[in-house]
Amino acid sequence: MRKLLHELETMPKFMYVTAALTLFGVGVGLYRMLVGLGPTTNLTSAFPWGIWISFDLATVALSGGAFTLAALVYVFQFEDLHAATRPTVLAGLLGYSSVMVILLFDLGRWDRFYNVFLHPNISSALLEVSWCISAYTLILIYELSPVLLANTRLKFLLPFIKKYTVPIVIAGVTLSTMHQSSLGTMFIIMSPRLHPLWSSMLLPIFFLVSSFAAGISLVIGGASLSNWLFGRSLKIKTMAKLSWFIPWILAFYLVIKFGELVITEEWDLLFSSGTYSAMFWTEIVLGVLVPIVLFSIKQVRFSRTWSLIGALFVMGGAVLNRFNVTWFAIAGVDGETYSPHWMEIAVLVGVVAGVVTVYSVIARYFPVYEETETSHSKDEQPRPLEQSHAVGD
Repeated sequence: MRKLLHELETMPKFMYVTAALTLFGVGVGLYRMLVGLGPTTNLTSAFPWGIWISFDLATVALSGGAFTLAALVYVFQFEDLHAATRPTVLAGLLGYSSVMVILLFDLGRWDRFYNVFLHPNISSALLEVSWCISAYTLILIYELSPVLLANTRLKFLLPFIKKYTVPIVIAGVTLSTMHQSSLGTMFIIMSPRLHPLWSSMLLPIFFLVSSFAAGISLVIGGASLSNWLFGRSLKIKTMAKLSWFIPWILAFYLVIKFGELVITEEWDLLFSSGTYSAMFWTEIVLGVLVPIVLFSIKQVRFSRTWSLIGALFVMGGAVLNRFNVTWFAIAGVDGETYSPHWMEIAVLVGVVAGVVTVYSVIARYFPVYEETETSHSKDEQPRPLEQSHAVGD
């Protein structure tokens, strides 16, 4: 008991706040399950998807860091990035878990969620997404299991788990690539209601490419936060190498994005669509152009502070893009509009707070950052910017 009290006393204060928000969200969520969607949401036949689905698509994009890093480390053999895999896989697992929790709340008959497996509708675009997300979540658990089992009686399983890690990871990369793009496919079906600035047959490619940049940015952002919260982080050279990829990915995204508008002769909508034009340019300027400029500068890539700022721009742009596609740029039916019920927001806040709480607990008591460096180690001391050598320079 004394040990438990000591742990509670030394726990970071923010965890008490996130734990309280989690409990509040759980309470609201249980009430939603008891009384149904009607009294607890503003979802209608015209807007069957609301803020929960927007959150899910944004979270899946950000959680793309897990499969992006797995591909770089295990497929393309960037071994010096291996130190980032544990915290990134943990973030990815919690991200996908939060998506599945929100999807459960979003189902009209949540108690029959198993029907997607027992009675699959092979003509539904959601089937492949549901199966891939479920399967990839199991793969993330497999990838994280060495961390969770390291100090338990089940650690004798570790040699067996590590033996099959590479083929399992490759399967996970394949599954994640499939559902990242398939999420865009769903909104091709909704093209009659989606504004032309976002409606495109290339939506699957847009979603997949932007998830690469968002995922890498989450790794960089997570490393910066772990430096602040836990005193451990990735080496600055590792972060610089990761951030080197971002401007290339975003530049490719920019080319296909504007190229598609030119080919379809819709480029005039960039300046003639009122509020939609403003939202589009906000997404492009803040989430694409600014990060391209920032991460093209060697000094930025070797600065923890500026790397974090650049990563936040990329992640903010990806989140705004998903909200534009799933909510803001969706036309109403017969003048009907949608704004979330306070209970929808409460459930969402509870889920996010739960993710932060669980991540912090696991990072505190399990060897998540075992392969990282302490923030005050000798090789992490600030160096003159002119002595820095960025990857690719």
